[in-house]
Amino acid sequence: MQLTKVEIVETDNRRKGVRDAVHSLGDAFVDKVKSAKKILIKVNLVHHENQLASTHVDAVRGLLDEIRSLTRVDVFVGDASYHGTKAALRNFGYDRLVEEYEHTQLVDLNDDETVPGYTMRRDGTHNDMKRSKLASDADLKISLTPMKTHRDVGVSLSVKNWTVGTWVVPPRNSAHGRVWARWPWLHEEGSKAHHASIAALYAQLPCDVAIVDGVTAMEGDGPTHGAAVAMHVVLAGMDAVAVDAVGATLMGFDPQDIGYLVYCSEQGLGVIDMAKIDAPPLQLDRLRRTFLRPPELAEKLTEWK
Repeated sequence: MQLTKVEIVETDNRRKGVRDAVHSLGDAFVDKVKSAKKILIKVNLVHHENQLASTHVDAVRGLLDEIRSLTRVDVFVGDASYHGTKAALRNFGYDRLVEEYEHTQLVDLNDDETVPGYTMRRDGTHNDMKRSKLASDADLKISLTPMKTHRDVGVSLSVKNWTVGTWVVPPRNSAHGRVWARWPWLHEEGSKAHHASIAALYAQLPCDVAIVDGVTAMEGDGPTHGAAVAMHVVLAGMDAVAVDAVGATLMGFDPQDIGYLVYCSEQGLGVIDMAKIDAPPLQLDRLRRTFLRPPELAEKLTEWK
């Protein structure tokens, strides 16, 4: 049986750690980069003022260092942020990437052209929505996200970052200002449909490469209000579901408790059985921690079942 490889790099240097993890993917990554004419790095900028909740620019630098050693094609770096992508790009120093790396552009996917997609209703029918055309058209789709807990679905890793952050919705006014909210399609349909929607979105448009920055992770009330926990790891793989299974395991979760990962596995979109993933058991045992969980998460992790 051929195992699905997930790279685990232990590091305190985020930039070097990301580059080393991606480099370790070998020919599978090199071939995809060299054949691509348009690359999208989908970062997580869910909160424009909270760096812990968002992809650090040095993680992007590490990825761009490796990509630019292989190709000079156009690379787009962006997100469709809940609180506003442009403010996050500015606040977290992303503007400098355009000066440091040729043929690199920053994009607000909230402003992107769209293609049709759908989420799931509680009755199993489809609810129409719109996806980023750039995300759909990119030849190489990369998810680069922090390691975080999530108050509704357990963990926020590669699959969650990619699916929800390539979803284009109209803005609305809230108590926190202008936001781009996906909750009317997710939370209001119940926990099972919420998980099923993430899996359905991933089935419609999967990413090619998944990178999880766990140098400093978030525990507790994630994905925006949790506390920092030093994990000193970067994960990378060509199977985002497997990468997330490893990430969840390191955070003290059973991947079988994360509904959208189970649904992805059942649809053949990736591997969550840790016995089928090439990740050193002794290393996993040594690095594993029990993350503090959001309030009421235990109940939500049983509702979808």
